[in-house]
Amino acid sequence: MKASNTMSRFLAGMTMFAVLIFTGAIANALTSGETYTITVQKIDSDGTVNSSASSDSATADSDGKVSFTLRGIPDNSSCNFLLITIKDSSDNIVRRSISPCPNSGESLPVGVSGLTNSQTKALLAALESAGTDDPILAVFGFVVVRSTSATLSELTFMADLVNQGINNSGGFIDYLTSNGVTSTQIAAYKSSIVSKLADKSSGYSKFIKDSVDASTDAEKLNARGEAASKLLLVLVEAATTAGFSQDRVLEAFNGMGSIVVPLMNTGVTNGDISSATAKMIDSSIGGGIQKLKADKDIEKYSTALTTLGASGDDVTNYQSAANTLLNTMVSAFQAFEQVFNGSETESGIQAVQTTFEATMQAAFEQFMTDTAASDSRISTMVSNINADAPSAVSAADFKFYKSDGSQVNWPVTMAVIVDWVSAIAANGGGMTYTPDNTTIPSTMTWLGTCSVSGYYDKSSCEDEGGGDWTPGRTDFESQGIDASYASIFAIQEDIMILEFVRWGSQEAAGNDMSAQEALEKSFSDSVAALSSNIGGTTDGSTAISSTLKSAVITLLKSPQF
Repeated sequence: MKASNTMSRFLAGMTMFAVLIFTGAIANALTSGETYTITVQKIDSDGTVNSSASSDSATADSDGKVSFTLRGIPDNSSCNFLLITIKDSSDNIVRRSISPCPNSGESLPVGVSGLTNSQTKALLAALESAGTDDPILAVFGFVVVRSTSATLSELTFMADLVNQGINNSGGFIDYLTSNGVTSTQIAAYKSSIVSKLADKSSGYSKFIKDSVDASTDAEKLNARGEAASKLLLVLVEAATTAGFSQDRVLEAFNGMGSIVVPLMNTGVTNGDISSATAKMIDSSIGGGIQKLKADKDIEKYSTALTTLGASGDDVTNYQSAANTLLNTMVSAFQAFEQVFNGSETESGIQAVQTTFEATMQAAFEQFMTDTAASDSRISTMVSNINADAPSAVSAADFKFYKSDGSQVNWPVTMAVIVDWVSAIAANGGGMTYTPDNTTIPSTMTWLGTCSVSGYYDKSSCEDEGGGDWTPGRTDFESQGIDASYASIFAIQEDIMILEFVRWGSQEAAGNDMSAQEALEKSFSDSVAALSSNIGGTTDGSTAISSTLKSAVITLLKSPQF
């Protein structure tokens, strides 16, 4: 068989309508003149397939395409998922797909292919085994099954793997409920996931339909890659609809990982799955989470910029840089998807993953450069801060080091904070900050004072000066910086301290996913708590609101991707 034919040999494209009508077309690689039967069945809440079905038959035309109409299709007010089955005239199943039940009154694009056939095998096994039609389980099933190469036994193992990661003690759901998410919110969360998957413009089904409609194998894989890049985002965004923090979902991934990773490693050792399949799972989830963190940080930064009154070029330039980053990441997923052609190997996946990670890192570095404030903007900031104390700071104080060792100006996100402080100061207000009491990590050897003057880090103080080094936070006001501006530097320093604590904890935790889960929540909560240390007014009498305080903290935190 030629390489180009290792793609799915049957592709189906169709559109469902929630108003009890199901219409569409199946195209590409059907046998001209062959009659096919299209059947749609609801998956019940216990994870089994309902015996009732809506069906229609159609004959492929000279182009290998068929059109059809089905009635009685339920919307997602009464079900989460539908099983679509395509059979030939001999009653042989040609392909299957699991699709979200449509939103009421909306059409739903659906694609059926070799990939959806593999996903369906795994999902049907997982849903029936779990006794549920859980959409969280379905999303992870879509994520981990990226290729037609997985065997039936591997798909069964993967189904159990995902089910345990979600539903076992310490897993995804357990983490959410143990951290304040109520059963009512969980129910709303699952409903929102189905609705987002079924979105006719941006849902997963739409992109799979695009992959079916594509004319070349590369275009098919590009569309699949774009779909994969958005899957985990559904799980996070649905949290907002359900009324709980998106951060809890990001943290819950670690809880799931603490169960899945050991089971997967054991599965490879025992021969339950191949090393290539394990690599597919690891790469798909790892890359998805990396992009997800970038998506969420950009969203938080954008909201905080608006909260602090950013406008004009600041917002335009930031959004342009953010869009470039996100588009590059989608392109990286599209390129990554090319390896999953049905004959991929572990080494092949590793090679593509290395390229993927390099592309993502380069995109992040470019984002840092693109969001850097201009030299003139930095000059204005310096002038504002030095208005009451000339030479308190210089442009050199507003630099960041990138991973390649080069320096860039503070990002515009931080420049906006300085502008905001200048604005409230001009209006008779000001900002105060009470430093946090987190112990300074021993690795931050530049934070403190030496008993011998002229030495500004622990090593030179003790080794060269023979003095005693006392760790401590910087007193920025003693340097002549106005209290409001000094607060900015003090907050940034405290965030940096918490980041160093986190990095040290990550190293100590190693591969212990439960420990990683706990430290991520601790970091998130600790950074958020710094907002309560902020005081002051916007005009001399109106207290700085909690929303403004949170925006300041968000914009001073370095990107977490």
